Amino acid sequence: MKKLIIAFFITATSVSVNAQKVTRPTLSLGGELGAATGNLNLYYGLTAGATLQADFAVDKDLAITLNGGVIDFVGKKINNNIKYNSVAVVPLLAGIKYYFTPIVYGSAQLGSSTFTNGIFKGTKFTYIPGIGFKVDKNLDIVIKYTGYSGDGGAFGARVAYAF
Repeated sequence: MKKLIIAFFITATSVSVNAQKVTRPTLSLGGELGAATGNLNLYYGLTAGATLQADFAVDKDLAITLNGGVIDFVGKKINNNIKYNSVAVVPLLAGIKYYFTPIVYGSAQLGSSTFTNGIFKGTKFTYIPGIGFKVDKNLDIVIKYTGYSGDGGAFGARVAYAF
């Protein structure tokens, strides 16, 4: 997996360097909210967190993305006896955005996420397909599924302010 991530970063850097028009990256700070799925749903319910993302424009329809942050998986109470503790997840991701129209885009990100404690502790391969909406120059919304290598994932949204 490390080789895949390194290869992606090298490719992204090469594409960015070879772009004819050099522009500064767009940064966005986003709030994330979702619901755990799969095995994660057995122990955790809601997810909430914040991420910082940089978008590097390759051309008017394509951008390379780098994303990182902290997502909290809120522990469930089961059978009124057992309460699972929340777990912090730290994702580090790289991906692409392709604009179908000036407003609607598809996104895909790959990387790793570190579960800091709890039942699923450790680093997991992470993949995120999504569909996004650039509402205006400062508001970006993406509906997405975040998958964690074999443990399930989270279906949710990121609402971000771009600056």
